[in-house]
Amino acid sequence: MKNEIDKLMKRMKVSAIYAEGMSSSSPTMYYLLNGVNLYGHYVKKQGKRAYVIHYPIEREVAREIGHKLISSTRYGLRKIYEKYPDRIKAKAYFIKAILDDLKVKGNVAFYGESQMGAAYNFLKQLTKLDKRVKVCYEASKSLITIARETKDSEEVKRIKSIGQRVVRAFNDMVKTVQQMKVKKNTVMKDRKRKLLIGDLRAMLRKHLFEGNLINSDGMIVAQGRDAGVPHNSGNDRSAVKLGQTIVFDIFPREIEGGYFFDFTRTICFGHASKEIKEVYATVKDAQDYVMDMLKVGKRNIDIERSLCKFFEKRGHPTLLNSPKTQVGYCHTLGHGVGLDIHESPSFGYVKTNKDRIKPGHVFTVEPGLYYPDKGYGVRLEDVVYVDRRGKIVNLTRCVRRLVAEI
Repeated sequence: MKNEIDKLMKRMKVSAIYAEGMSSSSPTMYYLLNGVNLYGHYVKKQGKRAYVIHYPIEREVAREIGHKLISSTRYGLRKIYEKYPDRIKAKAYFIKAILDDLKVKGNVAFYGESQMGAAYNFLKQLTKLDKRVKVCYEASKSLITIARETKDSEEVKRIKSIGQRVVRAFNDMVKTVQQMKVKKNTVMKDRKRKLLIGDLRAMLRKHLFEGNLINSDGMIVAQGRDAGVPHNSGNDRSAVKLGQTIVFDIFPREIEGGYFFDFTRTICFGHASKEIKEVYATVKDAQDYVMDMLKVGKRNIDIERSLCKFFEKRGHPTLLNSPKTQVGYCHTLGHGVGLDIHESPSFGYVKTNKDRIKPGHVFTVEPGLYYPDKGYGVRLEDVVYVDRRGKIVNLTRCVRRLVAEI
């Protein structure tokens, strides 16, 4: 959490944090600038209040941040860029002026949005100019990653609210389709036109937008064989058929930056075959099995391993004993959700993964089974929160029902 940053800095021997970027495009800057939409330079020394260096045109917006403020005019930015035509070198002089002014030295953790080559050369120039600064080497999780992986009550409230709007959008879409007619096993939009997968996607986009959400990172509406490939987004030109699995994976975020939610349901309009019903029941049981296993302190890799064994006992291949499989259970259990759609903590059968369940975590539980050659795939996904007492709270309030009558 944000209030743990000083504690993390001390533990990780970080003297200062320097970060730059636009909060609307950088989750790290959104987090550090408290959601205020501007381009800024954030500097925080261990145990001290943070400073934000802003540009004069954003001076009024900057007041909303809550940190100490410095205008960039203080450092003669224009003169620096006129003196050095090499913009990377000019930037290094500008940031050195900021660090000198704020008496920053020692192990500094740098965050930003630059291209890798530009960032490398900038830091190379900066450390050449300022011998007192050393670039912090964060080999695994960065300080900000660790801070962000546990959420406070306000963050959880926002994520939960997004989830409620996502579920509403999904249910409204399903109800609309249920009012439609069927002709030759195909859902009809009207007397002459077939309902298409693209129409389902458009309905969801509309309902999400009305809820102040945008599917900035995409959306999966995949039917039949497409549903059998986990990240196949679906064919918009396909007609919606009765009896075929449709995987709806909806992961929007708040408009103008902010938090994400991640939600998946699999449904068949009209009816489902016996085989699909059995597979759906297995996935549903698997999700319940995992929910019962979630305990503070438990290693994520152990949960993943147990889930693989659960599926294998039911006759489905998994990555545990069939690492190259592309059918059965062929992806990981879940991931953290917050200012990024995929963030820490992580699951997956990777022996170096040391993540454990702890209070403040918000993550997905999304088991699935996939058989494209058989023409179906099934996934169920809920977002859960581990509260301060260690209780597992499901933030996804949506019925798990395979068949949507029509």
